[in-house]
Amino acid sequence: MKLNKKIFFQSPHLQLIVSLVFGAIAWATIWYKAIVIPITHDELATIIHYYRFSAWEIMMYPDPWPSNHILNTLLTKLSMNLFGMEQWAARLPNVLSLLLYFYAAWHICRQLFNDNNLLFLSTLSWFLFNPFLLDFFSLCRGYGLSNALMLLSAMHCLEGFMQQRERAVWLGFAFGLLASYANFTLLIFWCAVNGVAALFFWHIYLRTAALATLLRSIGILAIIDVAYLALIITPIRKMQHTNQFVYWQSNGFFRDTIVSLVENTRYGAKIIDLPHDYYAMLTVLLFFTAGAYMMYHWGRHGWHEVVKQPIFITFTVLALMVFVNIMQTIILKTPNLTTRTALGFYPLFILLMSSMLYIFYAARPRLVMWISVVLLLLNIWHFQRTFTPDRTREWWYDANTFQVLDALKSERTDENTPVSLQTGWHFHRSFDFYVQTGKASWLDLQEYNKDIEPEAAAQFYYVFDSDYPLLQENYDVFRKFDGGSRLLLRRKSEVE
Repeated sequence: MKLNKKIFFQSPHLQLIVSLVFGAIAWATIWYKAIVIPITHDELATIIHYYRFSAWEIMMYPDPWPSNHILNTLLTKLSMNLFGMEQWAARLPNVLSLLLYFYAAWHICRQLFNDNNLLFLSTLSWFLFNPFLLDFFSLCRGYGLSNALMLLSAMHCLEGFMQQRERAVWLGFAFGLLASYANFTLLIFWCAVNGVAALFFWHIYLRTAALATLLRSIGILAIIDVAYLALIITPIRKMQHTNQFVYWQSNGFFRDTIVSLVENTRYGAKIIDLPHDYYAMLTVLLFFTAGAYMMYHWGRHGWHEVVKQPIFITFTVLALMVFVNIMQTIILKTPNLTTRTALGFYPLFILLMSSMLYIFYAARPRLVMWISVVLLLLNIWHFQRTFTPDRTREWWYDANTFQVLDALKSERTDENTPVSLQTGWHFHRSFDFYVQTGKASWLDLQEYNKDIEPEAAAQFYYVFDSDYPLLQENYDVFRKFDGGSRLLLRRKSEVE
């Protein structure tokens, strides 16, 4: 039986069905994680601490800690007001935001590869099946939500330039602003979108010579920007004055941002066992190749043609974002973005890679098709290899909270006597959520302490394996858990 190439490569029904299957797999993955994975260390502040403040207080930063991702915090507060203090309710805004992210990725793929299902699905898989990115759609942090809004912004900007639609560029600007409000690490994207919008209005002016229209558009941009800066200046000053940026690193943009993001995107999986630096250098090479091709196209066809090409807008957004990030480190003396704070670069790089496939498909269709096959299979292989349903990469150490609670509850002999537990500081906040919400009211959780206390009076002590030597004089190992942690039981002779 012969394969009908037209149906396989161009059928809109096949494209839609497989797209929905991809989206359902991604969404099922994050829903499962949102329900199964215990509350992690950095989620507690949003769920318990910032939840208690009013909306305006949240917007003005009641304290300088950067865990308050404002738009995410506001939506978390709303969700828990509606559904109660449940872990799934706290994570619901980010879980739902994957729908926005999926729509944006799907729409981008339609803009670029609507007539070729293979290129469409290969590109869509790379947008969706990044295990490190998906982690953050299952947690109560601002990174998933902000990346969804960022990709939605990039989608509208791409549409605006390719189809010369001013309304789409304004929508891109609006969603870029919201993306940065969901997570301040994407303020650099907001700056990039400002630059892209200004370029579009300048392009319209060159085409129409309507100076009044240019001035009006730039004026509206400036007014919105000033109003937004007035809104966020207090939180930024609080973080800057109390040196909250110490959690980032200062080893250079390549090392801190690109290499760290490549490392986490690989998620521990290996096909060819090369250092992360080699893969990072490959991304840099692709970036400059895209820039060189854009300049070549500009020189050959002129401004008015290159500005409509997807490679122009995708390269410009990513280049401006990199430029603003580097200037920020030089002028404001802030360290580089790294690991999760650098996550916003991933969807934009996939967008740039997609625009390169779009360009080269016209010249080398068969080669690009084979590249797409390899990329699709590689990404599916990578996703199934790295799928970890019971933990996230950043807060892997909180994966055993439920198992520890079950072990402690099974040792409880008197319903009127709580079980006392001391933990290493990494673990404390995860347990604290279930105590403060009444889901583990039988647990007497000792106070948060950065130091291991050998003379602690708690009946049980939960620590990393490496901390056990500090406690072995007073505690015996009660149970070991995957990931290098131990639940210790205080010797009865010591208690007596």
